[in-house]
Amino acid sequence: MRIAVVGTGIAGNAAAWTLSRRYPVTVYERDIRPGGHSHTVTVDYDGTPIAVDVGFIVYNELNYPDLTALFDHLDVETTESCMSFAVTADGGRFEWKGGGNNWWQTAVGLFAQPRNLLSPSYLWMLRDILTFGRQSVEDYDAGRLAGLSLGEYFDLQKFSPRLLSDYLGPMGAAIWSTPAHDMLKFPAENFVAFFKNHRLLQYERPVWRTVKGGSRNYVEKLADTFRHQVRLGCAVTSIERKTRGVVVTDSHGGSEMYDHVVIAAHSDQALKMLADADDRERSILGAIGYSPNTIYLHRDTRLMPRRRRAWASWNFLRWARQGAAVNDAAVTYWMNELQGIDKNKPLFVSLNPPFEPEPGLTFGRYICEHPQYDAAAFAAQRRLADIQGKRHTWFCGAWTGYGFHEDGLRSALSVAEALGATTPWREAPPELAEAAE
Repeated sequence: MRIAVVGTGIAGNAAAWTLSRRYPVTVYERDIRPGGHSHTVTVDYDGTPIAVDVGFIVYNELNYPDLTALFDHLDVETTESCMSFAVTADGGRFEWKGGGNNWWQTAVGLFAQPRNLLSPSYLWMLRDILTFGRQSVEDYDAGRLAGLSLGEYFDLQKFSPRLLSDYLGPMGAAIWSTPAHDMLKFPAENFVAFFKNHRLLQYERPVWRTVKGGSRNYVEKLADTFRHQVRLGCAVTSIERKTRGVVVTDSHGGSEMYDHVVIAAHSDQALKMLADADDRERSILGAIGYSPNTIYLHRDTRLMPRRRRAWASWNFLRWARQGAAVNDAAVTYWMNELQGIDKNKPLFVSLNPPFEPEPGLTFGRYICEHPQYDAAAFAAQRRLADIQGKRHTWFCGAWTGYGFHEDGLRSALSVAEALGATTPWREAPPELAEAAE
């Protein structure tokens, strides 16, 4: 059985790695490098080479069990990271930081701007953070969030407005690369489920880790077994389903017949590849939108909180110009803190910054798309089984979950197992293997 895999992000690489242990595979990648959102860049920092990630950065063993198992299996070396979150607004007129290794660091961050101590609305927000963490989980467990958007849930519970504007909105925007105001439309049930599972509503948080030397180290190990089957710089332009298989046409003008195709690309990209998409495929794959995000790798400290004690691993930037928000989903990642890089050589990754970093302080500029979730998107995910494996075509990717590495990996392993391959640390359910017959 010959299988084509489209894409070399975590989903494509994992699918190809698992399938290649049993079948001949051919992997198509439109870019000239493999890895997708796993993108490590080596910069020349005043004569010192430094490897830094501009895509996938961190994971934790609690919420990423398959990724943890994969790294263990491949003997990928990882190191402990540090996670914290800060909000800075209007050039530092309002700032605060959450997180720390102890109560003192937490307190210093919460009141990095001393006048917050005298702000009743800020103190009320801190109280509501605790209230929300308890009440939302109770309501989720009781099924009271079904059908509600996050904005509707806030209106019902009458939480303080700043809880959404200065905490949950920015944090959600940073997690999903979505404008903060759009978080009002995010399904409350999915929002709380994600926060609950990732322990973001509890004081005890999981330990976050990062790949030592950058994510390219795991990509190289993962792709090593099928390296000679990868066609880099070779995009799939058309997929046509036949009675006995699929015909894949690429940007080099080649066309080949395969028994199955695994499309490990964004759902909208997958839909564009299908020359003969049916109504169900168009409905499901077309329900999830994507937002392009501009990413800068730089060392311009103006895109960090103004107060040094407010610097966090993730920093949400809210700036206003002429009364309107600019690039509301603006986040700066402090890579020294996240990847253990020498702090004497500050390095930042800024997503949709309100202004460009100084050219002389900029190492690179990149474009990356992220899925945008709403009720229709989550409903489409639940219908994926209606098209999965039909007409010799399989779909996987981070978009099938919450948009993260574990989601992409898990979906890829499930597809590979459904096609009869096995994952070293788990067994494919027999009923899925039968679906590939």
